[in-house]
Amino acid sequence: MAQRFRISSRVAGALLTAAALCGTAACSADGPSDARSAASQRPDAATVAAVRRAVDKDAALNSLSYRVSGKVPGQGTVEGKASSSLRPRAVDMRMTASGGLKEGEFSVRLLGDAVYLGGGGQAAALLDGKHWLKLAMADAGADAFGGMQRQADQDPAAQASLLRRADDVRKVGEETVDGVRTTRYAGVVDVAELPEERGVAGPPAAGRRAKVIEQYQQLGVGKLHLDLWVGPGDRTVQFRERAKAAQGPLDVTIRILDRGKPVTVQAPPAADTMDLGRKLKERGRQGA
Repeated sequence: MAQRFRISSRVAGALLTAAALCGTAACSADGPSDARSAASQRPDAATVAAVRRAVDKDAALNSLSYRVSGKVPGQGTVEGKASSSLRPRAVDMRMTASGGLKEGEFSVRLLGDAVYLGGGGQAAALLDGKHWLKLAMADAGADAFGGMQRQADQDPAAQASLLRRADDVRKVGEETVDGVRTTRYAGVVDVAELPEERGVAGPPAAGRRAKVIEQYQQLGVGKLHLDLWVGPGDRTVQFRERAKAAQGPLDVTIRILDRGKPVTVQAPPAADTMDLGRKLKERGRQGA
């Protein structure tokens, strides 16, 4: 059992890595020429104001539902859906990865301080027949299991809000996204310079952005290319993030599906869940 558990922990870590990367629209490819074509143009006041209105509205929301799709190094093509709320903190994410090192379907649920990773039959084959792995966010070493703390802290609204801090933000043009008429804006931000900027709005918004910036830095992102599609009512319809991360180029698009609705997340059945923290304590007491 000790050997089996060590193998399970390593594989679970790989599964968690897949979930963490897939959910991050936070990782995304460096240097698209279209993102730099107007870099020398100073943003006009109307463009800056339009972007500010859109990102500020979303930053004030407590919950979002969205679809994520794109390519992530090591994971190949990823796609899925997620719903998240800030107060109380809850996340329900279901992802599929194909064509990469990690393949299959993954589910992530966050409830308070507990993170649950589900890998279906793949997980059951490794976790003594259980389909879910539970990990406490406060556990020392939580980040060793695929960066789940970063995963649980994903915040699409805060990620999109970084566009307002781009020096070259510009209006690209009018486009239709899933039947919705939108205005597309784009810009490039220097992640290394973001923490030094002052004058951000309100401590809560600033704190959320600080977490997002830290996530980018941990991924090795330098220049971050952002595109924002804004629809009726100054609401974000879609945004795309591209960057060169330490593991290679990433390109992820987030399509906002709903906003402001309650998010209900249920913990998986205890009988079908391996509590990693408890298991590690048991092994420690046994001297393994």
